[in-house]
Amino acid sequence: MKTKLLKSLDFFFVLRPTLFFPVWTVSLAGVWAQLRFASGETEPYARLSAGSWDITIWVSLFLFTHIMAASFLLNQIADIESDRVNNKLYLIASGAITIRQAYLETAVLVILPLLALTWMRWQLSVVAALAFMVTGWGYSCRPLMLENKPWGGLLTNIIGALTIFCYGWMTIGRPEFQMVYRAFPYLLGILAVYFLTTIPDIRGDAAANKITIAVHCGAQRVITLALVTDVLAIMVAALMRDWVVLVPTLLVLPFFIQTFHRKTTDAALRTNKFAALFLSLMMCVRFPAYLIIIGVLFLFCKWYYAARFNIKYPSFSL
Repeated sequence: MKTKLLKSLDFFFVLRPTLFFPVWTVSLAGVWAQLRFASGETEPYARLSAGSWDITIWVSLFLFTHIMAASFLLNQIADIESDRVNNKLYLIASGAITIRQAYLETAVLVILPLLALTWMRWQLSVVAALAFMVTGWGYSCRPLMLENKPWGGLLTNIIGALTIFCYGWMTIGRPEFQMVYRAFPYLLGILAVYFLTTIPDIRGDAAANKITIAVHCGAQRVITLALVTDVLAIMVAALMRDWVVLVPTLLVLPFFIQTFHRKTTDAALRTNKFAALFLSLMMCVRFPAYLIIIGVLFLFCKWYYAARFNIKYPSFSL
């Protein structure tokens, strides 16, 4: 009975729910930025206070999460070979879920939420569709397959992060120039983390002919780029007087410096984990409900991976 339950949960965990955290965090950063910097008024149906339990925010994020999860599924389908070489515990690469099942789940996760968002507010459905086209189809599928190109992968991650930030902004506000301008320090911080995410997979990516930025430039150069980009994020955040992004980028700077000196995969992984943690906790200052959501999903993931595969994941230890 327990085994059957765990296997049924595979269809949820194939979505890689730990990747929901950065989607939620960047979206909430967009919401908070709209409240602080927008020149116009919020949408009529959204309360100006945008309280922790504002139904508008959480329903919009719930639907958007499904669409981004579909992107993660497409990425796994495209990365089967490199995931096997890198020994990643992904359910499609291991054969626990078939490619046909993954494609069917992807279609459901895209179509139904887009229909719901179109009914709620068509502008949100446009941004969500764009996010899927960039991070899902453009990143992982033919003919573009941007993840296999060093600068294509970089550009996709920047545009993807921008659309996620803008989606958050637009859950309670209207699109405007400030929306893109205020995203800039966040994009730099995300880019710094992206550089380090390419390091652990160098061997498998090279074997699968995926020329990521780390395969193209080498680990040492990418680590240097990550440190420089985080410093730039700190400088831009300070100049823009955006303490919401300034605090976490400052807190994670010692980890980037440590990675620069050690130049190890473990140091890079640790830096990425704490970068995500610091920005997520900053969002909890404005949206306390988010802390509950993080805690529940984190513990649920730990239980599943321990029961299903007997491993400790997710974890901040290495």
